[in-house]
Amino acid sequence: MGWRRATAWPDRLRGGLGHAPPGPGDGLWIVPCRAIHTVGMSWPIDVVFVDRRGRVLRIVPALRPGRAACCWRAWGVLELAAGEAARLGWTEGRRVSRRRASARKGSGA
Repeated sequence: MGWRRATAWPDRLRGGLGHAPPGPGDGLWIVPCRAIHTVGMSWPIDVVFVDRRGRVLRIVPALRPGRAACCWRAWGVLELAAGEAARLGWTEGRRVSRRRASARKGSGA
């Protein structure tokens, strides 16, 4: 499937709600965004906060349903399948390419 971008307010607000859980290689890139929640979701997700250059500022692995996470220095957030950030070897300080995210607007991963 790949990554999708959510840039419009309704898409950013909705995030991954109402969609199937992301699989390996899938993700949702929400910009701009500094905080997310998993209220209404039924699966955990990895949450990766990034700055404008795509540098990873914070990783919240396997954020469970009904929780929230934030990083006030962030410009955007990647929502991935639980365990995906570790599988990819991502760590704080690493750069993530925005080119990977599709130009298609919309939510869900």
